[in-house]
Amino acid sequence: MKQILLLFLLIFTALNTIGQEYKYVPFPDSNAIWSEVFWKPISEPPPNWIYNQYALFNEDTLINGIIYNKLYHSTSTSKITRENSICIGGIREDSLKRVYASKCLFQVTPDVKEILLFDFSLNEGDTLFSSYGDSIFTYCLLGDEVIANVDTIKINDSYRKVFTFDNHNKIVWIEGIGSLQGLLICYSSWPTNGMSNDLVCMHQNDTLLYFNSGRNNIYNDCIPKFILNDIPTLPNLEINVYPNPVSDGIVYFDNLDFDYLELFDLNGNIIVSEDIRNANCFELNLKDFPLGVYSYILKSKGLLPIRGKLIIQ
Repeated sequence: MKQILLLFLLIFTALNTIGQEYKYVPFPDSNAIWSEVFWKPISEPPPNWIYNQYALFNEDTLINGIIYNKLYHSTSTSKITRENSICIGGIREDSLKRVYASKCLFQVTPDVKEILLFDFSLNEGDTLFSSYGDSIFTYCLLGDEVIANVDTIKINDSYRKVFTFDNHNKIVWIEGIGSLQGLLICYSSWPTNGMSNDLVCMHQNDTLLYFNSGRNNIYNDCIPKFILNDIPTLPNLEINVYPNPVSDGIVYFDNLDFDYLELFDLNGNIIVSEDIRNANCFELNLKDFPLGVYSYILKSKGLLPIRGKLIIQ
């Protein structure tokens, strides 16, 4: 009998300890700053990035009859303040752990008055739908998405849930912080969008809660060095592209350290786009391509792109 009671006590203590370890962390409603880097399309003139800061100070606003925390935006590399930023909308969290955003001066669409940025009540395997018909809100997604994994991470003295989506963009949410792809992920009519965006730092009450160094540690600080210097990092210039001209339809890109390879025809149309991350040598098959001159671009975030020409003969 004593053994049974002891076992029951141990189980109760373990469950109680687990319950104490995790407690939901609400989304900030004031004194929070998100620092981000938005990567412009490669076709646009340099610099290839826009540095963005978003902030919740301690102000409310009424939008479409709903109270929001005012959201401010700045592209300054100085610390964001009310004086160097503008109000672009508001953010609020409801009792169901859902975080919404809306614009200050007009509706998102005639039927949709706000965007549901995050839903931290979801579980592994749940599906988020990008459209809800006549609903007054829509999820901030490019399409229907599935939560592939829900884990926890310890930040300071609290555990927070981490939500990983099953899609090619590998979208990640962190409870009480937002998305690693940016606060306003995929909200393309706002200053940036999550498709080409990275959250670098998130501060609350002047304390750094989260720092994202990015792939290849391209972010060395909350204001990356290459942004302060306005000069992107030079890539490895010792790449080899052979044979060129291409006679048997196969060309090799060797000694690489890039994210993407793109091939263009003479009219500037992109005809090949390859993810070459983690590839030191990449083989490109051009056997079905017409003879002629093509151009290629090798690019990575934080690096100047490398451009060159290929001749198929």
